[in-house]
Amino acid sequence: MRMWRFLAERIFVKSVVCVACAAMWDDLPLVAKPLSRLIWLALPKRQAITVDNLMRALKCSESEAKEMARKVFHHVVLTALEFLKAGSQPEEAMKRVHLRGFEKVKEAWERFGKLVFVTGHLGNFELLGARVAQDLPLWVIARPQSPASWQIIKSAREKLGMKVIDKIGSVKEALKVLKQGGALGLLADQHAGDGAGTMVVQFFGRPASVFKTPALLAARTGAPLVFCYDTRMPNGIHVATFLEPKQVADDEVESVTVWFCEELERAILKTPEQWWWLHDRWKIARRR
Repeated sequence: MRMWRFLAERIFVKSVVCVACAAMWDDLPLVAKPLSRLIWLALPKRQAITVDNLMRALKCSESEAKEMARKVFHHVVLTALEFLKAGSQPEEAMKRVHLRGFEKVKEAWERFGKLVFVTGHLGNFELLGARVAQDLPLWVIARPQSPASWQIIKSAREKLGMKVIDKIGSVKEALKVLKQGGALGLLADQHAGDGAGTMVVQFFGRPASVFKTPALLAARTGAPLVFCYDTRMPNGIHVATFLEPKQVADDEVESVTVWFCEELERAILKTPEQWWWLHDRWKIARRR
């Protein structure tokens, strides 16, 4: 990264952190509006990908997709503001996350002493992970972001109780966490390429590449797999929903991966504006 670009991004990120920390929780949606408009204009490629993804997945018109896409950009910015503010006020942030279905998760933890959580970029997945980390020792696998912002992101996650594992070479560390008795959190809804440990599934009616890693780790270690997701309610409260933990046999890895994708699709349809449609999720379909 060129020095001028690094400095510009660093100043921008620091400014956003200051704004997030200074604003009241209930004012964050208003703060996110001008920032989301700015990013909408600054990222025409992501804007086009979002509109195209929405049109194809939800079978809507271009004007309807553009209206939804603006809401998606607002959600992405609001998610970042909530996360950064949570890093400075973790106790207040956790009061804003309500759990649904977590009783079965705790029962599985008490029985097995290890769990694999899998989710997608839906709702505020950062607050979801932070809330789990208040009850369980949670490690999350994450790809290092831009040098200008990565340390800020990693620091906020650690302040919220999450331990971060670098995605590069993460499988060995993930196995170690589960074998020693810990909980692992993974985001598994981005384009996975065509390497080992991936498969193609139908996602919103189109072929998409997905990692089998969550199911593989669950099968290899005997840790139950938990699908979960977050939803931001109109009043600003977040509801973290957990499905019943599922044990995975070696010959069930692919079927369980399909199950996860189907559950994620159902969850997205409840609040489509709260999923990150900016990702080039169907890259494999476009190539074909």
